[in-house]
Amino acid sequence: MAHKSVCVLDVRSMSVTAIVGAAGVNNTFVFKGSQSQEYDGYEDGRFYKEGELKKAVYAALEAAEGSAGEHVKTVYVSVPGEFSKIVDKKHLIAFPAPKRIASGDIDVLYKDGYGSVEEPSHENIHASALYFITSDARKVTDPTGIVSSTLQANVCYILAACYYTDLFRQMLREYGFRKVVFVPASYTQAVYLLSEDKRKEGALLLDIGAISSTVSVVYGDGILKERTFWAGEGHIAAELCAGLSVSYEDAAELLKRANLFRTGVADVCLDEERRFSTDKVNEYIKAGLDKLCEPLGQFLDECPAPVANRPLLMTGEGVTGLRGAAEHISRRINRETEIVSPAIPYYNKPSMSSRISLLDYALRDSKKDGFLYKLINGFGG
Repeated sequence: MAHKSVCVLDVRSMSVTAIVGAAGVNNTFVFKGSQSQEYDGYEDGRFYKEGELKKAVYAALEAAEGSAGEHVKTVYVSVPGEFSKIVDKKHLIAFPAPKRIASGDIDVLYKDGYGSVEEPSHENIHASALYFITSDARKVTDPTGIVSSTLQANVCYILAACYYTDLFRQMLREYGFRKVVFVPASYTQAVYLLSEDKRKEGALLLDIGAISSTVSVVYGDGILKERTFWAGEGHIAAELCAGLSVSYEDAAELLKRANLFRTGVADVCLDEERRFSTDKVNEYIKAGLDKLCEPLGQFLDECPAPVANRPLLMTGEGVTGLRGAAEHISRRINRETEIVSPAIPYYNKPSMSSRISLLDYALRDSKKDGFLYKLINGFGG
């Protein structure tokens, strides 16, 4: 039987990617259609040009669906850190008598706890637990099946700005989707890229984008803390533009050819006539990287104990492909760094992390709507 297709829209700080895909064998994926489109970006929680964003979204979707030859009724849309908010809350519910905890009880706990964090400018798009505590003081990651008279959890609620959800919901329903599901980008990447053991121990994940980057403290099945910085590959390119008097396109090309490990050697060349000192190119690149390192270092200084000595795991299309960037960041923040990416052939690049993580989430979530899943797991929750 053919695997069910899903449609996802991965929203990055200067591009959108639409994918129509299905599950493959051995945890791989079948890409039936995929298209990326650039747009002008956003700042301070607002898109620069909503009309141009809409054009980019429609163009990406039309191309992806055209290649796939099908239209899926539901679309999963990622929510970048710029438009999301983490709320960490401890909550407890009690049962009339000890009972075996079911998935529906966990849903009740999440719903009951959300009432005190609700706010008019945001809507809740995700709830998960960093950990649960049962009545016998056991701390567990999954309480299902345990007999207990109470259920307590440290819940991670992830809220999305209504500005963002209203904009995309209207845009995508006009396009023809019956249902729009919003998914926090940082959470999907944490779950897909990091093993359960790493998340249980606590981990630091930095997603470096074109003009915006988000660092998350991952713990258990949730995000404990998160911050988005106005820094990324575009800011490094801007340093090259100003320092070398080149266009943004040329600066982007210099970034692809640069290597921070090289000093005092041959020039970095755009063509036979345009040659630039390697040391000068590296100087401006490091200045751009430092604009990310400064707020990042401040965030890490405030990090809770579970991740005090954890390495910084980096992904994203930003500077993770620049040779020597990870090492420079490591020296500046005085912490070990490591680049993470999807562990599948052809897509094992940091630039693919957000879209593959979103696709994986959508495929797993879509199974919950299936009759067989509901029959096995119960129709109630």
